[in-house]
Amino acid sequence: MTHAQRQQLIEIDRRLSEEELGDRALVHAMVQLEWYRTQMRKTRTKYVLSEAGALFLAGAATVLAALSAPALITATVAGVVTFLAGLRRIVSWHEDWVAASEARAKAEAEISQYRLLAADERTPARQRELVGAIDALVLDETRSWGRRRRDKVQAETPG
Repeated sequence: MTHAQRQQLIEIDRRLSEEELGDRALVHAMVQLEWYRTQMRKTRTKYVLSEAGALFLAGAATVLAALSAPALITATVAGVVTFLAGLRRIVSWHEDWVAASEARAKAEAEISQYRLLAADERTPARQRELVGAIDALVLDETRSWGRRRRDKVQAETPG
């Protein structure tokens, strides 16, 4: 078990009562919710850092050129800006961040609706509904991720 997985389980355990920990459907849903929450944070961080870095370095390249800095330094900074611009064409951190945010919100809504049920209403049928809804969400998001990747490749393929 990785450190990240251990942290995820600790977070889930913290959010669930003793009674809820015995509800495998709820635990399954919470695991998926935590995965999307983690992905949302990671992709947001990558997106913000890459965009801010590109803006900062683009400005720095201009200032370095204006200050007649050594050509090697100015060219290196400009090269990193070009790299970040190219990286943006390969990865889609913004789209992934938005998709993970939407999936997290949908999972959270399903879990909230389930948690509003009285304990005696959390029947095996209701548990299957929760698991089915969460699994459908995961499948939809996985398909959406695949479509985004294919569309990105097709958009860049000449012809």
